[in-house]
Amino acid sequence: MFWISLILVSLPFVFYWLWPKNGKGSEPMGQESYNLSKGAKGSLPPFSAETVVYFDAGRSELAPNEVQKWKDSVSHYLSQSLDSVTLIGSADTTGNLAKNRRLVKERVQGIKKHLISRGVNPKMILCQYLEPIQGRTPKEREQFRSVVIQWKGYGSA
Repeated sequence: MFWISLILVSLPFVFYWLWPKNGKGSEPMGQESYNLSKGAKGSLPPFSAETVVYFDAGRSELAPNEVQKWKDSVSHYLSQSLDSVTLIGSADTTGNLAKNRRLVKERVQGIKKHLISRGVNPKMILCQYLEPIQGRTPKEREQFRSVVIQWKGYGSA
């Protein structure tokens, strides 16, 4: 009797394991398939690139040495056919936590305003605000006071 009930309980699991999945899980994990449309975008290769803009401690305006780097990267990527722009802001944990969170948002919003003023469609801009990150050294803290700009589109990056 025990064996019969064991077989009856395990039978649905065996069928589930052997039954075809109707295409689910047919691709290996970690790989995505994209359906690229033909036309103007179809003739250009897709690209993905990143630019990092650094800020001075406690400031939400661009550092003077970052202004030229910012202008160069923006003009280069604006000449491409952009699909999306992702802004990821971060700050270090030096000082007040609430002020650092506000700085992250101000930095991202400042970069977003600059991009919109240069002609980027606001609907293409995605914003992410990271929690302030603790850096052990002054160099690490300097790197966390930044906004990462991820450019995705078509053309030659």
